[in-house]
This record gives sequence, structure tokens and C-alpha cells, in this order.
Amino acid sequence: KVIVGNALDTRTPLINEAMRRIEFNPHWNVPASIARAELVPRLRRDPAYWTREGFEFVATAGGAADRVLDAGKLQAVLAGALRIRQRPGPRNALGDIKFVFPNRESIYLHHTPSVGLFERARRDFSHGCIRVEQPLALAAFALHDNSDWSEARIAAAMTQREPSTVTLASPVPVLIAYGTALVKDGRLHFFEDIYGHDRALDAALRHAKARSKQAGV
Repeated sequence: KVIVGNALDTRTPLINEAMRRIEFNPHWNVPASIARAELVPRLRRDPAYWTREGFEFVATAGGAADRVLDAGKLQAVLAGALRIRQRPGPRNALGDIKFVFPNRESIYLHHTPSVGLFERARRDFSHGCIRVEQPLALAAFALHDNSDWSEARIAAAMTQREPSTVTLASPVPVLIAYGTALVKDGRLHFFEDIYGHDRALDAALRHAKARSKQAGV
């Protein structure tokens, strides 16, 4: 199971790229859009959230980390002079593993501490990145050509608190597609068109058909 981007305003895009590395216990570099719209307002209302979630400031130039929260630094985040990241740990939004396939939309796969969401029938809760229910199995699959990375070593790396990165010996193709019909075990299943792609395609086809009739094709 996976959790994808919210259908209202943070949809997961369609992507065809290659996974090139895996990051264990990653920092979460909070995107500027999320920091401005969500995190800074929340920190102004609830400053204790800063320490509870393990955030820190990082200078845009130089990368020095600062764990002291104050109003001036939050304003600097809004101005683009500072950014916010979350340290590795049990509350980290990316969980204990991140799968990286460079792309223009900055989308990646990762685990999550909010595992209860995988039990929902509809799972569009993210800001666009994709949360995976079984990251150990996915990591073992992606690292199949890295002979020194057994499942035991992967599991051990996921329990460490310090970030580490491994480059895949063989890049793994990643295709993020969208479909509302699936044949599984000989049965046809239909799903809700939550992103409206089918509706848009249907409208485009009807428009093309109407233009063809007008042109006498």
C-alpha cells in the first residue's frame, strides 16, 4: 500500500525516472511552500511543537544548523534567508528511509511514522511524495545488485539515528502512473478517479471527436 498526494491541491505527478540512491534516517528538508503556509503559522501558535518534533534552522548560505527558535528566525524563513529541517528520529516525517529518483517535481518515496493511514480505503494524504507501507521489502528489491546489502543490514541501517546514503549499483526504473481500472487475479476492479485525470481525458476525447465531425473527417 502507498499514500499519495492529496487530491485537492498536492497531487502526486506522473513520473518516469530512475531511482539512484537510498537514504537511511534522512533529514526532512521542509519545502519552502510548506514552511510558509503551514509550519511557520503553527510554530507561532505552538512554539513547543519545534522541540517536540525535532526541528532546526539551516542557513540558506553555508548550511549551519541552529536549534534555537525565535520570532526573528521564523521571519527569516518567510524571507528565504533560513530554511527548516527535521532531524532524524521516531517523529521524522520521512520515517527511517527515503528512496531518491531525481526529478523536477522533487518527489520521492519514503516511510512514515503515521502507519495507521495505510489502513484507510482512500489514501491521498501527502503533499505529493509517496509513503510506502513496506520500505524494507522495497529497499531489498532496489539493492538487489548491491551484494553487500542483505535484508539484515538494511534493517540495521534503518534503526540508526545518523543519516547515511547508499548508491544503487544498478539504477531502478520508477514509473508513477495513474489508472482507475485494474485486472487482478482475473477480476476487473474499478477505482475512484480522485485526481480527475479520466474526466479530463474524456473531455479532451469528446472535444477532439466533435472537431473531427465539424471538419468532416
